[in-house]
Amino acid sequence: MTSKKSKKKVSPKNLDSTGEKKTNPTTAKIVLFVFGVGPLLLMCVFLFSNGFFNSPG
Repeated sequence: MTSKKSKKKVSPKNLDSTGEKKTNPTTAKIVLFVFGVGPLLLMCVFLFSNGFFNSPG
């Protein structure tokens, strides 16, 4: 009988023990900026283009 070598399951670096992807701090900052600050900037540009901040007169 020949003994079989046990093969370790190789998992990628960015997966934790539950199989979910880990988030890098850099990725989290980019996502927060795009979805947090991005819409605010777009709203300001839209309001400026429609003359919302101009004084009535």
